[in-house]
Amino acid sequence: MLEVRFSVEDLTRVRLTSTLGIAFETHLAWRRLADQQRDAFGEWRRITHRRLRRLSGTRAVAQPSLSLMETLEASSPGEGDVFHRAAVEPFWDRILRSLKADRDARGRAMLSGGIEQVLGGLHSALHWQAPVLRIDNTQPDRQTDLAGRGITLVPSLFATQPFLIDSQLGWQGTPFLVYGITPDPAAMAVLWQRADDGSALADLLGRTRADVLNGLREPGSTGQLAARLRISSPSASKHIAVLRRAGFVTTERRANSAVHSLTPRGETLLG
Repeated sequence: MLEVRFSVEDLTRVRLTSTLGIAFETHLAWRRLADQQRDAFGEWRRITHRRLRRLSGTRAVAQPSLSLMETLEASSPGEGDVFHRAAVEPFWDRILRSLKADRDARGRAMLSGGIEQVLGGLHSALHWQAPVLRIDNTQPDRQTDLAGRGITLVPSLFATQPFLIDSQLGWQGTPFLVYGITPDPAAMAVLWQRADDGSALADLLGRTRADVLNGLREPGSTGQLAARLRISSPSASKHIAVLRRAGFVTTERRANSAVHSLTPRGETLLG
């Protein structure tokens, strides 16, 4: 088990960020694809294999062109990275939205309950007992002291386990603690919906409005749809209103709430 010791100064230097970049997530996605356990990524794996066959004529997945540490300095994956084009690029806008939503939620938790509450609730494999954070993963067992450098917390959709990036891996900056997030099943389904069929619908409606339309394959209230898509309720309401005027969405009252669903015209547009 990896043990990370915090000083009082370190606790004041905990930072939040939404992502270490698309190249970093692509590298972790490659690892996730190879992990064949039953999990919430089954539909993504099926779509990725289909796209790999379409783009390269094979399901074989070449090792990423950049190492994990190289991705920290890269603005994008290597040129011609077919795996990135198949597995991450079509979904990136939605993935980034989920990562930003998690960062914002941790920020609110930090303001309301303090940093120790955040450290104690990041992931089931992370165990906070002041002043030590224990990381239950496959990294070599060791103890490390942050020594006043602080740490940056980084959510990841594709990370299979939480892990520490520090000088032991060759990183000389502020250490990163990467932890996986798992959106609820409805939100995960929206992440992958129709993304393998190209961007024609997004080009027609705009990415967020297309996501709203896709999200209403399962009827729901404005609040439920906003939660699925990780957007604000006012934004969801605005897009629903436009889609309703266009005849793609209908709204009916059920008990004390308004429930939105697709019209036959909306279902036809989605195909």
